[in-house]
Amino acid sequence: MIRRKLSQQARGLSSWFALAHDLVLAALAMIVILVVRYHLEGKPLPEGLVLRSTVVFTLLCAVVFVVSRQHRGMWRFTNLNDVVRLTRSVVIADLILLPILFVTDRALDFPRSTILVIAVVLPVLLAFGRLLTHALSHGDVGAAFRFEDRSQPPAVIVGSAAAVSTYLTGVRRRRTPLRVAGIVTLDGAPFGRTIQGAEILGDLRRLRSILKALAAAEEREPQVVLAEPRPGRELMDTVVAAAGDAGAKVVRVRTEGTGAATLSPVDAADLLDRPPRTLDRERARAMIAGKRVLVTGAGGTIGSELTRQALALGPARMILLDASEFNLYAIDQELHEAGHPHIWTAELGDVRDLARLEALFAREKPDVVLHAAALKHVPLMELNPPEAVLTNVGGAVNVARLARDHCEAMVFISTDKAVNPTNVMGATKRVAERCVQAVTRGGKVEASVVRFGNVLGSTGSVVPLFERQIARGGPLTVTHPDMLRYFMTVQEAASLVLQAGALPLSERKAGGDTATDEHGRIYVLDMGEPVRIDDLARQLIQLHGLRPQVDIDIEYSGLRPGEKLFEEIFYDAETVRQTSVDGVMAAFDPAPQWSALAGPVADLLAAATSREEAEVLRLLQVLEPAFKPG
Repeated sequence: MIRRKLSQQARGLSSWFALAHDLVLAALAMIVILVVRYHLEGKPLPEGLVLRSTVVFTLLCAVVFVVSRQHRGMWRFTNLNDVVRLTRSVVIADLILLPILFVTDRALDFPRSTILVIAVVLPVLLAFGRLLTHALSHGDVGAAFRFEDRSQPPAVIVGSAAAVSTYLTGVRRRRTPLRVAGIVTLDGAPFGRTIQGAEILGDLRRLRSILKALAAAEEREPQVVLAEPRPGRELMDTVVAAAGDAGAKVVRVRTEGTGAATLSPVDAADLLDRPPRTLDRERARAMIAGKRVLVTGAGGTIGSELTRQALALGPARMILLDASEFNLYAIDQELHEAGHPHIWTAELGDVRDLARLEALFAREKPDVVLHAAALKHVPLMELNPPEAVLTNVGGAVNVARLARDHCEAMVFISTDKAVNPTNVMGATKRVAERCVQAVTRGGKVEASVVRFGNVLGSTGSVVPLFERQIARGGPLTVTHPDMLRYFMTVQEAASLVLQAGALPLSERKAGGDTATDEHGRIYVLDMGEPVRIDDLARQLIQLHGLRPQVDIDIEYSGLRPGEKLFEEIFYDAETVRQTSVDGVMAAFDPAPQWSALAGPVADLLAAATSREEAEVLRLLQVLEPAFKPG
């Protein structure tokens, strides 16, 4: 508290120092101009002229400068808008000076040209110190000579003074379609000061009232620009809530790979309570570079992102397999249009079809398999248990058998729903986890199982559903107000798959033991805290400048078959360790022998082939006793 008061006092003193600086320059400018003017004419200075004119002009400047808040600007954030304000203030004081002198002594002996000269000289003197301070602070004098386009929609910039200044400098170079109506600072910069000509309207506590006042004064809805490069969850929640209540949309500053900052809408991924995980490119490159890589389910959300990331790591060849003609066509076209070197082949086929897989492996001879093919929609799998078993279990066993004898690495993609499953989809993925570990045990392949939560924006995810419902005007359907889920972005999910596949290979090269219980490891991303679906729905509504239960209703539909309120990422019996990759953990549970699983799995697949649903459910429980149908 004491430090804050001292800081506020210091800022107050700096404002008065700025005013004193400007008034001293105003007085000096008037004195010098009058003295030089009479000196050039060779005439003696009239008695009292300099004193009288300087005092009146300085007092006028004091009044005008205070009224225009010229002294409240933060010099290190000066730009052309501030220089224009300085010039306008000087001209106003200048125009008032002559009438006052005329009233007092009919402006006797006062040269009329002084008005014109001081209108040019004084703004230059006043701007010099500010521009010098800006140049020393930022090393960019040019940024101080740019205007703000007043015809654009109004925006309130939220961030620290440094982040706001960086944003304003960048957008004025690119002329983004926004007009800065004001600034809300996070670091206590005082109300009324300016940054590059934009006024500080208050702190974060006043954001809601500022936006409402701006919306009432403008014909267009305001926007909020979050200038902080890495806003925390608390800041994000506060800004989104205030903007939604005021009917404003939120955009944020993002830095591109080139280092340039751009504006983009805040999306669901920004609401996660953790920093995004990034790919350890060199570790993954060691697994992919120069190798023949097979991606199953290559047209799906995860499979297509795996394809994009793997292509960037220099594979010798990519084999893209998918049972969906449309999905396969979409990823094939995307790669063609993106101009990637044509090192891939698009293969239409189903992982259930062992003969198709055998022919594909014999022809393409993949070194690495990324197995993303699966049926994942929980309610649909509850209605179709045999189909879930045939793809999720049968397909995984087929791929694992072939990878065991022909490949260097295989990654099987699982889900947090495989932990203590209450639905068919989760149970099939848990059985598949154990099958992949058992089948590949003793083979040449390094097999990894990857387990993660919901992927934002994937097919069947709640986020696209909510977006469609918002576009229709609502209502949003939330299963239960207390439902929690782990979320990650599709980029993170694909990154985890590649890193998990590379971990055993890198450990082997480093001399680590990848035998014995290591075959029972499952890699899991540290996904932070689970997200309440109800909170996510409300925030998505607010991101559109709307109010939950006012502009858009939320309805609770109740738990669907197989759903539970919260998901888990580990079994109690699993031993969890941090890996050498930040944010990736390994859960260990000794893998079973394939000889113990082969018979029950064969029975399960036979029942699924015969479409005997009751027997399928019974055998799933035999293979995974933790399976508790909902």
